[in-house]
Parts: sequence; C-alpha cells; structure tokens
Amino acid sequence: MTMNYRTGFLCVWMVTLMANADAGRSPRKPAPGDKCRPRDLIGLTKSHMEATLAGFNRANGKHLETWSPGFPELEVHRDSPVHGSDVQCSLSFVTQGLGEVLDDQKNNLNPKAASLHKKLQDTISTVGRLAACMKSVLGGECSPRPSPPALPTYSFEKKQWGHTLLKAARDYLGWLQRKFYYRITNVSVKKRVQYKGSKLDKYLEGSGYHL
Repeated sequence: MTMNYRTGFLCVWMVTLMANADAGRSPRKPAPGDKCRPRDLIGLTKSHMEATLAGFNRANGKHLETWSPGFPELEVHRDSPVHGSDVQCSLSFVTQGLGEVLDDQKNNLNPKAASLHKKLQDTISTVGRLAACMKSVLGGECSPRPSPPALPTYSFEKKQWGHTLLKAARDYLGWLQRKFYYRITNVSVKKRVQYKGSKLDKYLEGSGYHL
C-alpha cells in the first residue's frame, strides 16, 4: 500500500516538472499552415520588429532620437486590460504606418536599401497574421478606425518618425507578449492544478490515504 502511494506521488511530481519545463520553453517559430498560436506569433512579430528597427537605424542613422508627438495609438499602461477591438486598432495602425515607411524608404530616402525593404515587407506581413490570430482569439472590431498615420515633410523628421514608430510598435508588442504570457500561464496552472488534484484525490481515496 505504501509503495502505491509513493508511486502516485512520484507521478504527480513528474507532471509538475514537465509543466515547469514547458513554461520556460522559448516560443517556436510558427510554420506555414499552423493554427493560431498567440504567444509564438507575438514573439515572432516582436523579433521581426526589432530586426527591422536595427536595419532602419543602420540605413538612416543611429542617433535619430524620438519624434516628439509620439504615437498615442500605441501607448498602453503596464496594467491596461487587453481588449480585442483595441488590439485590432493598434495593429491596423502599425500596418498602415509601416506601409508609409516602406514606401518612403523605397521611393525617397533609401531606394537601394533592399535588405531594409525586405525586412519591412516581412514585418508588415507578420503583423497582418498576428491581427488575424488576435481576432480569432479575442474577437473585436476596430471601430472607428484610427486615421492613417501621415509622414512629416522633411527628411530628418521622416527618419525620426519611422524610428519612433518602430520603437513604439516593438514596445506595444512587448506589452502584448507579457499580457498573453501571464494570461496563458494562469489558465494553464489552474487547469493543471484541477487535473492533478482530481487524479490525486481519486488515487488517495482508492488507497486509503486522504489529504
């Protein structure tokens, strides 16, 4: 009887170790045709944004500072709740803004920076995939849609504008990533605790042991 109890305890302990290992695993890169995996796709989009920001700074200058008006459409408080409609509006704004940056880089500021153009195109595509994924998970419609972002007139201001937009988008994705990590973790922990508690209760009842 004692042997069975120890075996059951060992099984529960092993499940706990496996759950902790899963929680610490890095998000994998989603493959084409994958189902919507929010945490993985947010992480992928953020990494694209960071790479694009680095490429943008190499092509346009590394000391651009911040475009002072900023982008209120992407400003969120650390404790702000996640609403599907707000996420759709923010991601739509990012897509439109990056489209403006890409067009200006190709046709004005850096027409020969093919690597940057490719990074921008890939990032725009990934943001679009993320928006569709978020819609399937959170629902919500962006209404009314934010006004399309408009580039400033002068070249240096355009560079500051693009630099600041990429940073704001990266930070927004970082916020969304943290929100989804804690959201998924909390749900998973609750389910695991319920599952392990139920299995352990049944085992203990059958073996004569009780909590």
